[in-house]
Amino acid sequence: MAEETWLDKLNPLKITDNEKVKESFISTFSKIHKKSIDEATMIYEKESMYFKKAVSGSDKLQKCTRISLYSAFIEIAIQGISIQPGQKSEAYLGSRGVNIGSKTEKKYIETCMLSITAYGELNMRIAAGQIIRMKNPIVLYEGDHFQPLTNQRGELYVDYKPAIPRKSQKIYGAWVCIELPGNSLDFKWMLEDDIARLMNYSIPKFGNERGAANALYTANEGQIDPGFLEAKTIKHAMRAYTKLRVSDIASFEGEETEEKEAPEPFGETEQPVIKNTVKVTINPNEPF
Repeated sequence: MAEETWLDKLNPLKITDNEKVKESFISTFSKIHKKSIDEATMIYEKESMYFKKAVSGSDKLQKCTRISLYSAFIEIAIQGISIQPGQKSEAYLGSRGVNIGSKTEKKYIETCMLSITAYGELNMRIAAGQIIRMKNPIVLYEGDHFQPLTNQRGELYVDYKPAIPRKSQKIYGAWVCIELPGNSLDFKWMLEDDIARLMNYSIPKFGNERGAANALYTANEGQIDPGFLEAKTIKHAMRAYTKLRVSDIASFEGEETEEKEAPEPFGETEQPVIKNTVKVTINPNEPF
């Protein structure tokens, strides 16, 4: 039997209060993100509060190994993201069972995982310099005009004209404009076929039986929830870019289900990006 460590002796509800854990978080955040100790301490105080609230509200998280709880907390500092809850939360805590026994004699333990949302991934890509910013995704309703086009130089642009006042509440897709380094723009979109395909990928499989699709695909009077569609549009737009690296204790939301089976991102991954000038016939959106 493995010897009990100082981490194993900690109360999961108070693990972030431990001085060693506190010092590790502050030091890690300060060094990686080049922030002062005071700034790093402020971040620690906020994330510690969110962390304790998440653990106290989950029986499964309270049963997780102390090393996984500690590692997930430090991963927050490494990636520079937050687990503050909200509509555009960057990450949240989850748990998974891990078999530490054999195939014949299985023995499961609960481990804590840091699940990174589309908004968290976007901010990580901005911090890494892959993306300058991403404008707010635009949900397309029946009656809206949306047409990707190319100019005489073969550069892609989007002609978009919303129907104002709205003619219908029926959603048929969403699109987003991404500003890249070098004054380039990229466009990605998601239409009804893409939504239907992702909805199918969200259905869990149990042997020969299938479960129910993610409820958010039908939460809006039988159609996809607009906020959920915006997050999905961001998520899939970023599949065209270099994969980010995270530790084994973290994962990007949805990558183990929808992302494995989904085809290449909508809007063609090899689309040209616009150099210097672009025609987008809408008012510019503020970045997230």
